[in-house]
Amino acid sequence: MEGVLVSDKDYSCDEKRAKKFVSELSSFCKKNNTELYLVSGFHEPVAHAKFNASFLHSIFDEKHFLHVDENYILSKGEADEKLHRGNLEKDPQFNDSYFKQVAMERVLASSAGATPLDALLLSEDLWVDGYYTKRFSKVDFALFEENLRDRGKKTERLSGLAYFNLDFSSVKVLLENFPSTDMRLLEKHVFDIMKAALIGEAGIANLANTIKEKKLKKN
Repeated sequence: MEGVLVSDKDYSCDEKRAKKFVSELSSFCKKNNTELYLVSGFHEPVAHAKFNASFLHSIFDEKHFLHVDENYILSKGEADEKLHRGNLEKDPQFNDSYFKQVAMERVLASSAGATPLDALLLSEDLWVDGYYTKRFSKVDFALFEENLRDRGKKTERLSGLAYFNLDFSSVKVLLENFPSTDMRLLEKHVFDIMKAALIGEAGIANLANTIKEKKLKKN
């Protein structure tokens, strides 16, 4: 929902385009016996407020609107539950982006015979919606090129991935024949960030120099 079909942070959604996009997507899904879900990482009161204030409530029913609720928060480990409630106290609009993974797993588990190959996630974040989705849910994903993010911050496209925009034709082709994608650049991007966080930029430089010196000595 947020960041694609509803304005969020510094992203201003074109509601007219979004409404046309969702209407066409919904019609296509009904004709092709495909379930369409709307997912939000906001806690229930905020999620419903934003949902009801938008055009989305006329398209999605309660069953197909998935959002963070008390059951989800209680299902977390003690430390994670405490952290989540602390985040909500600081900011009622705290968004749990990982909820998308749980939502997809729930939908697949409740659909007889469904596998990750039957699902497609349309969202906007390289790391949370791209890397996490392939790692945890094993579901195909396409990223929203009009508001592409990396852990919430605006970023640029990486080659090898599938993208879409608020023109339904960009999603129709993905639903009819999802293209072959290449995760290598995304995985390298994530690995480089994690590596820098673990040992720091200086540590990376020192490690590279050490490897180089060892190679020279070996030669």
